[in-house]
Amino acid sequence: MNYTILIISSIYLKNHTRDDGDLRMIKYVPYRASKIMNIYKHVDGWFWNKYSAHPYVGCKYGCEYCYWRDEKYNMLAREKDAQGLDDPFSQYIKVKVNAAELLRRELNRLPKDVIVIGDYQPAEARFKLSRAMLEVCLEFGFPVLINEKSPLVLRDLDLIKKVNNKSWACVLWSIAHRSSKGYQEFFEPNAPTVESRFEAMGKISKEGILTGTAFMPILPFICDYDENLEAVVEKTAENGGKFVLAGGLTMSGAQATRYTQTLRKHYPDLVEKYKQIYDDGYSPKQEYFGSVGKRVKEFCEKYGVKDRMPRYIQPGELAANKKVAENLFNETYYMEIDGAEEYKIWVYRKAAWVIDELDEDLEAIYKRGGVDGLRVISGIGKQLSKRIAKELENMNSTK
Repeated sequence: MNYTILIISSIYLKNHTRDDGDLRMIKYVPYRASKIMNIYKHVDGWFWNKYSAHPYVGCKYGCEYCYWRDEKYNMLAREKDAQGLDDPFSQYIKVKVNAAELLRRELNRLPKDVIVIGDYQPAEARFKLSRAMLEVCLEFGFPVLINEKSPLVLRDLDLIKKVNNKSWACVLWSIAHRSSKGYQEFFEPNAPTVESRFEAMGKISKEGILTGTAFMPILPFICDYDENLEAVVEKTAENGGKFVLAGGLTMSGAQATRYTQTLRKHYPDLVEKYKQIYDDGYSPKQEYFGSVGKRVKEFCEKYGVKDRMPRYIQPGELAANKKVAENLFNETYYMEIDGAEEYKIWVYRKAAWVIDELDEDLEAIYKRGGVDGLRVISGIGKQLSKRIAKELENMNSTK
């Protein structure tokens, strides 16, 4: 990335996110980025976003498990100016001062779809870039998903409501434990308390904004016991959350090294157990996470919330395509936690991509050629054609 350093300022900021007297050196490095948008080849089958854009690199919260610690996401923290800091990821924050300017220029060339934006870490209180980016999304009518730990997002509730009225908005809360005590000290040392996140969720819900919990990462042997799984789902329901997405911990590069060091320090007896369920892989073994996912699903059913995030679908001739694709994506998840064979899962996932990206109305294809007409679509076989036909019939019957 080409960029110009404008200012380098080393300042001490009181950590207002938790009342623990923390006083840490934070180096903010404003610069002009060359681009800001991430455009994905396929829509994300969990969060339904096609785009993402973030104004900061690095994070003051310093969560020990964060995948952004991996070198492929945070190479800037290895710069010369970051050396000598205890934790460059949380103490060396790159600030894209032209974030809103870039977003306006790049969104202007893109079709409307869900974009993940915002970052309400303490830097946002100082630079207000997430708010400026929300204003751009409102201007262009883009639907917005915000994934947060910080109640600071409530500052921008006025804008979020306007976005929701014009297109769609959702605030997703990252929560992996029922309370802050103990867990947060070791794994989320500078983040807002879990209790404050649930409280903010309730305020968001009361304003009519879709909200829920990104129950991730569920740390093996630390967050995966039934009492915690049920409590997180129950608290989500109590605070107006409509869904809970269960996700496992990934392990890669510098992030895996950092997290393992944290385990050795606080839970040394778990290190060998992690080796057994990860086997040096990126994700935990399927049978492990399948068990967790199914238990979360059961608790969601008990408390009347969904275990998948409802998809925003823009009205129009391709709306049926998006709805069918949503159902196929969700089916891949259920197949995964049920232990289906990998090739079968990929059949559904690829079919979901094909249907989602089809530029012709699926209903029109079906009306023209019936089940056999659906089979001419690449990757759609006999059984899937029958399933899709049934879904289309059901959609028509409820109109």
